[in-house]
Amino acid sequence: MKMNRRYKAIILVLAVLFIIQYPREVLAFEPWTNVDGDWISADGRTPIKGAVKKGITVTKYQNRAGEINWKRVAQDHISFVMVRLGYYDDPDPYFKNNMAGAESVGIETGVCFYGEAIDVEGAEAEARYVLDTVKDYRVSYPIAYDVESEELLERGLTKSQITEQVKAFCKVIEDAGYRAVIFGSNDWLTQHLDMKTLSYDVWYSRYGLANQFENRTLWRCTDSGNVGGIEGNVCLEFVFVDYGTVFSGTGWRSINGKTYYFQNYKMTKNSTLQIEGSTFYFDREGNPRKLR
Repeated sequence: MKMNRRYKAIILVLAVLFIIQYPREVLAFEPWTNVDGDWISADGRTPIKGAVKKGITVTKYQNRAGEINWKRVAQDHISFVMVRLGYYDDPDPYFKNNMAGAESVGIETGVCFYGEAIDVEGAEAEARYVLDTVKDYRVSYPIAYDVESEELLERGLTKSQITEQVKAFCKVIEDAGYRAVIFGSNDWLTQHLDMKTLSYDVWYSRYGLANQFENRTLWRCTDSGNVGGIEGNVCLEFVFVDYGTVFSGTGWRSINGKTYYFQNYKMTKNSTLQIEGSTFYFDREGNPRKLR
C-alpha cells in the first residue's frame, strides 16, 4: 500500500525532531573524536564530561615502529603529548627527539618517568635526575611519576612506604616550579597507595568509559588509539584542566641548588633580560649574572 505525501512528511518531521532531541542515542560517532564541542567516549555516543583537550603518550616503541610525522600528529587534533623519559638508569633514547618534535609544531609537552626507588632518598634522587634532564626543554604539562612496579612489591615495600616515596618525589618536582602528577591504574592507586595522604594531581589509567577518580586531571582511555603521523597503536589521553593556568610558565626557579629564569615554560639562555627593574645576563647554560 502506498503512503501518501502527507504521512511521509509527518514521519520525516518526527524523525528529524527525534534525532535533534536524542542525537547521541541514535547516532554513532567515531570514538575519541570531538562532536559539537564534546569529546566522545569508546561507545561512540557518551560525551567525556569535562574533557578539555586530547593528547597522547609517546615512547620509544612508537619511534621504533616508524618515524613520527609531528605535523600530521598536530593536524589530528592532538594538543599535548606526555613524553616518556624512561628510568633513572635506562633513559628513553628518543626523549630528546620527541620533545623537540612536539615543540616544533606547537604541541604542549609533559614528561613520564618510571620510578624504581626503594626508599625516600632514592625517590628524591630520581626527582633531581628528572629535573636535571627536563630543565632544558619546554615543559608546560605535568611531570608524571609511575611506580607501578612488581619489583617494589616483591621487595616487600608497604603501601605506606611507597606512598612516602611518591610524596617525596612530587615535592621535589613541585618545589622546582613544575607540576607533578601521579600515574596509576585503578588497582594500583587503590591497593598500593594511600591516596588520602597525597594531594597531587592524578593521571588515571582506565580503559573504556569510566574516568572518575579523586584529583583526576588526566585520563588514559585506551592503549589502542590511532593517530595520524604515528605507525601502530598509541595511548590516548584526555586532560580536564587548563595547565596553562595551573602553574606558572614565567619566573625564577630553583632547580637542584641553582637558580634559573623561565619564560613561557622555557629556560632563558644566551640573552640579557630586565626583570623587576634589574638587568640580568644569562649564559648558554641559563646561569644568571646581575649586571645592574
